[in-house]
Amino acid sequence: MRLGSLAHLVQPHLLLILVALASIATVVACGGASTPSPAEPAAQTAPTEKPVEPTPVPPTSVPTAIPEIAGQTFEFPLEPAWVANGKYQPMVLQGLTGFNPGQWDVQSCGGLPTCLQPSSMQFNGLVFHDPNDPIEIICDLCESWQVSPDGTVYTFTIRDAKWHDGEPVTATDIQYSMDRLVEPDAIRARTAAMRDFYEHKTAKVLDEKTVEIPIKFPGPLFLINLSSEYMKMYAKHATEDMTPDVANQAGNLLGSGPWKLKDFEPQVSIEYERNQDYFKPGRPFFDGLKFTVIRDYNRRLAALQQGQVFTTGGPNIGSYGNEDSLRLQQETDGRLRAVYIEDAVQTFLILHANKPPFDDPRVRKAVFLAIDRNELANIVRCREGMGCFGSPGTFFPRKGGFDIEPADTLGAVPGWRVPKDPDIAEAKLLMQEAGYEDGIKVTMNLSTSPNTVRTAEVVAEQLRGTIGIDLDLQQSDRASAVARIREGNHHISIDSSGVIITDPSDYLNQHFVIGTHKNPDGWTDDRLTPLIQAQAMERDPAKRLELFQQALEILREGQSQWVPTSWGYSGAIMDYRLQGYNVPESEQLTKHWEAIWWDPDVPQPPP
Repeated sequence: MRLGSLAHLVQPHLLLILVALASIATVVACGGASTPSPAEPAAQTAPTEKPVEPTPVPPTSVPTAIPEIAGQTFEFPLEPAWVANGKYQPMVLQGLTGFNPGQWDVQSCGGLPTCLQPSSMQFNGLVFHDPNDPIEIICDLCESWQVSPDGTVYTFTIRDAKWHDGEPVTATDIQYSMDRLVEPDAIRARTAAMRDFYEHKTAKVLDEKTVEIPIKFPGPLFLINLSSEYMKMYAKHATEDMTPDVANQAGNLLGSGPWKLKDFEPQVSIEYERNQDYFKPGRPFFDGLKFTVIRDYNRRLAALQQGQVFTTGGPNIGSYGNEDSLRLQQETDGRLRAVYIEDAVQTFLILHANKPPFDDPRVRKAVFLAIDRNELANIVRCREGMGCFGSPGTFFPRKGGFDIEPADTLGAVPGWRVPKDPDIAEAKLLMQEAGYEDGIKVTMNLSTSPNTVRTAEVVAEQLRGTIGIDLDLQQSDRASAVARIREGNHHISIDSSGVIITDPSDYLNQHFVIGTHKNPDGWTDDRLTPLIQAQAMERDPAKRLELFQQALEILREGQSQWVPTSWGYSGAIMDYRLQGYNVPESEQLTKHWEAIWWDPDVPQPPP
């Protein structure tokens, strides 16, 4: 029986989507679902106007009535039937990454390639997205959960699992991890949303394997956020005395996951060994994983093409969300396959509001208006003969069926106006009023990622030619660029952010909440903060939509620290013999590599 799934969020009917979200604990699945057939590599063809679509999430009908789950218990088998399709191979899978990890504490970090990707596979969440069916939320460390009649208390029963040091995972560890996620005054990047739902120090240990987690209100998004790959559970006995700096160093945090960190040589490689005592029978399917760090982008493509490695550091790292993935698929006759998630990651500017000139809201708004997002998307995201792998940036993701900012309405919106002349005229006037009519030189912090560099170059040309802002582009590796965002010593940082959950609240929580990585200078608006809090609590679908629209009106005033530039595809490149990977809606999901195996007998698909 399936009481709900993320498929409810990918339907085009907005009202029904919001109704689905308004359930007390929407977007969960109960055990006993029929077992889908194992994933097959999808044959892909060259695009005309846009690249081949990613493997679609299986559609389901939006229900006319929401099942009542309050007061019910949901149980999940430890060994689902699909596991029998996997093929264990006594090998170390060779892959590559272009990024040197900069942080290892996924509860606090904000980077996908520099933190979540290398760290996630060592840990488990309490719940997570089913790797065999990513639209479903199922138990990970738990074996069941029960919802109280009023929808405000979740009781989880914990599986018989062990930490990597052999100690048992207990309800006390879960209680500790929940409290650490919402620790007051701690920097939390992509876990900050949990503060909306869970109050620090309120979880109760009922017995060694049972924990009770109250939530502040019976809102729709608690389980969706709890299922994020960033909401990992940590061992209390090994973590509680660690400082944040120690926790962010390789190998210090203790996990229970399918892989143990075997060796990390900065700038060289990251290697993992199979957790022989993993509590999920039959998994993982390799003896180990090794990701070689190759900084040069073209060398990474060459290593894949020559068969020296078999997968990118993904699945789904935005660096490959362009034409190169599809080109390699064609050039290798299908030995490599391209995997895409459409408009899954956005590139944007952070205007550091702690120093001139961006302490002046007029200058921030001038930049917001002067950026030509249509031109930028065409240059950065489109390739002649291959199509477009992205679209102009907006404040809210175009995911999960939500489209609060329809493309056909943007031409009349300041910042997106076509023609651009009114935006430029207003931006020039704002610069004159702020005392910068003669221009100004500022520094930009950016990584060496190809899409980031392309975006920075286009932005620099646009701002210099329209409002006289001369950008000094200061590149560094991804980990250093992320650290520089928090340091705030540059005037502008350029970064990217993947969609975590397919709900408009995701980007509000990532970018406009105090104490998050992508809001390093603590920009806020007295009107916006109450809206962010209210939408999390609101259960009426029409009122929730109104709250998002009010937030959008404030953001479109252009005075925040966050300037959207373009949406891009997230992409990965994988050998066709890697099986079991099912494409999720978000590039932030299914990062743990416990469900992927090597099948030497599977037929090679056509390019």
